Amino acid sequence: MRKGKVYTLDVLEFFKQISDKSVDLIVTDPPYNSNLIKWDKKDNEWQLSWLNEAYRILKPGGSFYCFFAPMNMFEVEKWFRERMTLKNIIVWHHPNLYGAGQSYGKDRYKSTWDVVFYGVKGRKAKHGKNVSSTAYKETGKGFDVMIFPQPRPLLHKGQKPLALIERFVICSSMEGDLVCDPFVGVGTTAIACQRLGRKFIVNDNNFEFTEITIKRLEVCNDLDELKRLDKELWNLKKNRQVGKIEKRK
Repeated sequence: MRKGKVYTLDVLEFFKQISDKSVDLIVTDPPYNSNLIKWDKKDNEWQLSWLNEAYRILKPGGSFYCFFAPMNMFEVEKWFRERMTLKNIIVWHHPNLYGAGQSYGKDRYKSTWDVVFYGVKGRKAKHGKNVSSTAYKETGKGFDVMIFPQPRPLLHKGQKPLALIERFVICSSMEGDLVCDPFVGVGTTAIACQRLGRKFIVNDNNFEFTEITIKRLEVCNDLDELKRLDKELWNLKKNRQVGKIEKRK
């Protein structure tokens, strides 16, 4: 039985479905163009609008994990420092990330890491004691640099490792808590919640991705079956791309 809701809406419309101070944890990976060195005013306004909505729905003491590219992190970091209690800037190191071989130009080094802002609404996390103890128990190292390869096959170029998202969910929520992801992609946050006994409310504005999310949720308690489905979905996606190329010819 599915433990949550999956929406396909513009992100600001999605937030309108959620009451003030009703969410225990937010884990999300918003869209960002890591090839841009500077954003314009419109980019900043859009980021601030959804971040402020995220703050509105989060309970006092609730935690917020937000992935971001290092080249464009500064405005988001400023928001976390002004609105939240910024607990950590976590580094997710991903040596096999899709596009990691690309550089920002001949005069720049290649990037193999993203940042994850971890903040709390208020001064004290509702489940703050879970963080260091859980991370240490899992790895022997309660460090803020986390090494997880990106999953393969890759259904979404920004897809995050399930084990990494599960760590955040375990560390900053309890069973029965409500977790939100406004940019869920192909459903990793929803799957982590389903497997760990959390309720969830998630969204993506791409109907294809939310369809994939729902399919993956149906089998996610069996990791072997989830891997089989992911491979099947990846092959379908690959065949569609080949078909488009052949049509152009």
